[in-house]
Amino acid sequence: MNSLQIHYFLHLCRTGSISETARQLFVAQPAVSKQIAALERELGFALFHRTNRGVSLTPGGELLWNFFSEAEPAFQRVRAEAERRMQGQRERLAVGLLESLGLDELQSVLAGLRTQFPELEITLARLDNPTLLEQLSDGRLDAAVTFDHAMEGRAGVRYEELLLEQSLFVISRDHPLARLDNIIPQALSGQVICETRAREGDGSDSYLRRLVALLDIRPTGFLSVDNLASGLAAVETNLAVGLIDERVQLVHPERYRLIPSGTYQSVVCAWLEGNRNPHLPRLIQRLKEACAGAGSGAAPGE
Repeated sequence: MNSLQIHYFLHLCRTGSISETARQLFVAQPAVSKQIAALERELGFALFHRTNRGVSLTPGGELLWNFFSEAEPAFQRVRAEAERRMQGQRERLAVGLLESLGLDELQSVLAGLRTQFPELEITLARLDNPTLLEQLSDGRLDAAVTFDHAMEGRAGVRYEELLLEQSLFVISRDHPLARLDNIIPQALSGQVICETRAREGDGSDSYLRRLVALLDIRPTGFLSVDNLASGLAAVETNLAVGLIDERVQLVHPERYRLIPSGTYQSVVCAWLEGNRNPHLPRLIQRLKEACAGAGSGAAPGE
């Protein structure tokens, strides 16, 4: 068993297709098939059921997938750290922020760290939730700032709450409901509601549906969109009602009417257990202090 076989195996598990695996890895399909077949011969059992529609894991394949998918992030972190030391790279701190979040406190904290540690290489990337979690798992990110619902079922991930943020429904200014002085969430019954298309590792769609049920909103259906921009485009044309977070920075706020939901979700800073970056505890503590000092996000009455 070699690293190339493991690499192809893990990729094939994720795609479920030999042709797609070959395309993503820029190799010929027979190269993928050959390495998988060699791995199966060495192990003495089949890893995949092969059909015209693709491949699926056998029970033995599932055992191997569970083992390597848990071990892969640790291996990636060790390799990245070894390469950094061998190349004499300076210390780094990589932070990811959910693309729809506006968190000025994070920018301030990172600026303070740059001043205090001029040799520290700090990077900040704005990403969607699946990409955030992928890069956190494989060691490319030291910390990820997102919502707590994205962490559900994530083994080996720890997080600290930074603040609470209210969820807001959003309609266009020329929506029939926008003429009302006061709009309660239940008034959205009978409307279509936008939801982000489900992707692996993203809990936003399930959060929306739980929220709608909690508030006893009875939509006529859900409109699946790829991202916030697509959702707002649907809102502007009155195709659907959207859901945003109160810190989302709208480019044209005058085009929308916001409806408070009265419910809050936690913005958290997440990291992997075992991450020994010496600057990580400092980042987390300063973020908590900055968010607490801003006094934002506390629910009424708290």
